[in-house]
Amino acid sequence: MDENDLKRYTVILGGGSGVLFQPLDETITYVLSAKHVFYNEMKNDDGPNTKELKDIISISYSDAQNAPNDIDIKKDENYFEHPDANVDASILIIKEILGCNKIFVDENCIAFNECLLCGYPSKIDDNKNDRYSNHQINRKINITNNGYFRLETNFGNLNHEDIKGFSGGGILRLSNGIINIIGIQSSTTTDYANGQIDVVPINKFIEIVEENSLSEMMPSFLTSFKFLKDKAFDISAGILDENISFTRKFLKDKTLAVINSDITPIFIKDLFKERLLINENNGAKLNDELIYVTWLEFLTLINIAKEFACTQNDLESIFSMTRLLYKNTNDDWQSDNFLEDCLSSNYLGLNENGTVFIKTNSNPVAGNIAYYKLEKGSLVPRIDAFRKSYENGTLTVNNIGSAVSDVDEFAFDKYNFIHFEYLKKYMLIENSDDFKTYKRPNENELLIKLKEEYGKVFGI
Repeated sequence: MDENDLKRYTVILGGGSGVLFQPLDETITYVLSAKHVFYNEMKNDDGPNTKELKDIISISYSDAQNAPNDIDIKKDENYFEHPDANVDASILIIKEILGCNKIFVDENCIAFNECLLCGYPSKIDDNKNDRYSNHQINRKINITNNGYFRLETNFGNLNHEDIKGFSGGGILRLSNGIINIIGIQSSTTTDYANGQIDVVPINKFIEIVEENSLSEMMPSFLTSFKFLKDKAFDISAGILDENISFTRKFLKDKTLAVINSDITPIFIKDLFKERLLINENNGAKLNDELIYVTWLEFLTLINIAKEFACTQNDLESIFSMTRLLYKNTNDDWQSDNFLEDCLSSNYLGLNENGTVFIKTNSNPVAGNIAYYKLEKGSLVPRIDAFRKSYENGTLTVNNIGSAVSDVDEFAFDKYNFIHFEYLKKYMLIENSDDFKTYKRPNENELLIKLKEEYGKVFGI
């Protein structure tokens, strides 16, 4: 994804802007915006001006072929406001499937300097396709009395009229192929922007959803593994693929035991939280789909090794024997920086001699087991250098949040480390000849073989 995707998720909404968001109900799309965008100001000669909810609002998407649509506003039917009159937040529901499923809420943003204010300032041009603009957020200044973020942008000398139309625009951040939404712009702090804006944090929109029992602001794959079934065990042995074709189908079918259990991705996310990530405490990273595809495969293989399906009650005991850690990176998992991150990660509750499975976006070099496994006490030169520093009391690493700290225990002398792809790419693909005789008539023999092989890895 790139900044063009930020434009695709940003719409013109009346005289302001809005952000498209895919909730759990995939038949609808939310438009998140500022409440005041939906109101007309009514002049009153006898007193202060009043505001009146519009009957109709127009919405335009970034696609040049997409003419503005007029949408009837029906309060508490397709239009919902925050219950606090002082909170400038609202949600418009449109019954269109727009495929906006790569956007996730981030309630705990710590990287405001990586965010952009995205919207359609009206003064730039009358042509809507030239009006889209974004501005870098420099920093968070503070949190205001009403809970808004006060942010500093790079507006420079632009005044209020120059940025009018940004109201309702999103504070968005591109991160590892997804969009994080931090909040919605409500206002500038003075008539002259001076770089400062007030932003309604995304949790205020979650409150609207909860207050009105609307579809949750989470992706559907977090609610059930059934949405990930087709992506599990998506492996190929190339020209030898026929050797593993039945085994692949067999494993895919075995995912049903996990899908039909009481374990869900959201349960795993809530139970383990940052213990799912490598040296990372950014909760937004826990929404990466690949984490839960990997967990579906992980639990399926454990089920095979154990001969019975795991339940929620089994997860903590599993995590005491094995650990599955994820990092959204293409870096070599045996590079110095990656190994340093492993030393800084959270192993709370993992027994000594336990096995840590590592999942990344890139696979180790094929055909050599040394690239997949780092057994306890490994004498790999890179690890040995870290070990000597640890023994000499000079090993310090960048811990979570980039804080420099001493390592309390040398994880590579306490646990075994295996790249998760060892369970598929090495054990199945690189040894595909061992599986070419298995078909439906002897699938029980295949189950016995898989139980034996994966039982060794999981220590079952």
